[in-house]
Amino acid sequence: MLNPDNGLAAGDPEKMATRIIESADVNPAPMRLVLGSQALNDTIKVLEERIKQFKAQKDIAASKDIID
Repeated sequence: MLNPDNGLAAGDPEKMATRIIESADVNPAPMRLVLGSQALNDTIKVLEERIKQFKAQKDIAASKDIID
């Protein structure tokens, strides 16, 4: 087990390796693989914040559109 006190995610390295290998057989294979429910929750939180920031730029982005 990895020690979360050392800044590493808790988890079973054998299970992680198995899931990584299994992901190669998924069609389509995932471009990114997040292992662990906490890691997934944190990743979703960060990505939702990024989407919010991009949406806030909608008017600026549209102002640079090329109009025929």
